[in-house]
Amino acid sequence: MSEYIGAPSELAQRAQAKLDTLPLNMLQEAGISRDRSTYFLNIAYPSMQAMPEANPSQVLRETETRNGQCVALYMHVPFCTAECYYCHYYKLFRKPPEVVDSYLDTVRQELQMQSQRFGGLEAASVYVGGGTPSYMSAGQIDRFFQSIHENVSVQGDAEISFEMHPESVTDDRLAVLQAHGVNRINIGIESFSDELLRSENRRHTAEEARAAYNRAVSAGFRNVNLDLIYGLKGQTVPMWEESLQAVSDLQPASATMYYLRLKRGTPEYQLWKRHPETFPTDDELLLMHAMNFEHMEGDQGYVQNPVDWFIRDPKYFHTYQDHNWRRSDETQLLGIGPSAYSYVGGWQYYNKNDTDQWQQEVSAGNLPIWKGECLTGDEPMRRTVMLGMKMGMDRSSFAQTYRTDVIEAFPETWDRLHQLGLVDISSDAVDLTYTGKLFADEVGQQFYSDQMKGRMEAIDPELVSTTWPQFNQ
Repeated sequence: MSEYIGAPSELAQRAQAKLDTLPLNMLQEAGISRDRSTYFLNIAYPSMQAMPEANPSQVLRETETRNGQCVALYMHVPFCTAECYYCHYYKLFRKPPEVVDSYLDTVRQELQMQSQRFGGLEAASVYVGGGTPSYMSAGQIDRFFQSIHENVSVQGDAEISFEMHPESVTDDRLAVLQAHGVNRINIGIESFSDELLRSENRRHTAEEARAAYNRAVSAGFRNVNLDLIYGLKGQTVPMWEESLQAVSDLQPASATMYYLRLKRGTPEYQLWKRHPETFPTDDELLLMHAMNFEHMEGDQGYVQNPVDWFIRDPKYFHTYQDHNWRRSDETQLLGIGPSAYSYVGGWQYYNKNDTDQWQQEVSAGNLPIWKGECLTGDEPMRRTVMLGMKMGMDRSSFAQTYRTDVIEAFPETWDRLHQLGLVDISSDAVDLTYTGKLFADEVGQQFYSDQMKGRMEAIDPELVSTTWPQFNQ
């Protein structure tokens, strides 16, 4: 749907020229393409939709230890001032202070319960996400971190990240975050187009987003990440280029470029089903993706690691994501709060995705677990590869964990991916190529087992025909 006024820009032409050299038709025939109707982001294996309900007592019995546990700690804060139309995460709108205070009481209880479960908790990294964590007042943020520090020993060099909305990046909140050792701020800007911000109900302008970033930097935060989204209703290629330029003008420590997932149930998905012509086409989305690489890496000198994360300096590498995706077998992932997910002792599970139910379970002294399962056989290896490929696989680390080489574990799949030009394989590592990075989630999904593919097909029959044709047959 994008229309240029005049000729395409120099950046768009460069990105398109790069795409024109790629064997996209061959990749599509092999199941490596991106279809908006079935695309899903690899953040867990299996996905939440494909997981059965879990028995909390069994999870506790099989993962409990009294020797202490080192974790990457995720804290979910579900509150928002209003709904952003594209968002599919669990959230609550416009809740009064007393509801937030009740949530904070339950957070403290859950942290206490988890610390007792493991005989003490140590955090190698902390990520506070949502929802909108900065929905909390400065005083509530102070209470929130007091609960963490009372129950978790946070390592001195730990990365502590906190998500903020531009509307609530205030001096008093920033001061409290600094006092509690937060050293990475993530500001969800999503677009620098006022037109798109209004249409998505973002509740801030591009200028207010710039001001929020500058306020965080002026307060002393050097590691500030900016989130952007491409694929929004009404978004054009020139609009996306304007946002890329706005980010590079600010020169943040890092920036994340997210491909919009159109998830059933969101207002954005309903709009797309009714009027797909008002959204960028798949070809335009691929061009936007390639423009990210050309502009952030080629023009601005940022390094892409992991995929779609662009960092200005290695010291701003996103440690929590490394723990979550590449090193989750050595640093367990522990989620606190409604809908938070964990990977502990081979068990992947989600908390109740309803705040009232989550609070009831915690108040009763129970783990508030909803869905989950213990990964057995070669499933843990598949999970490690699917997520770890976004950052590159170290062959020696994989072998140390699983007592087998990552290539020998899945030789046919690797051979096909290599033949398609999606991965580089050396004696030390396996990395995505330029083409592989364009389709990182689709590459990772080739490691789904037949069992997991069967579950996904039961959820969405179209998914298997578009994601796995002719692959792993």
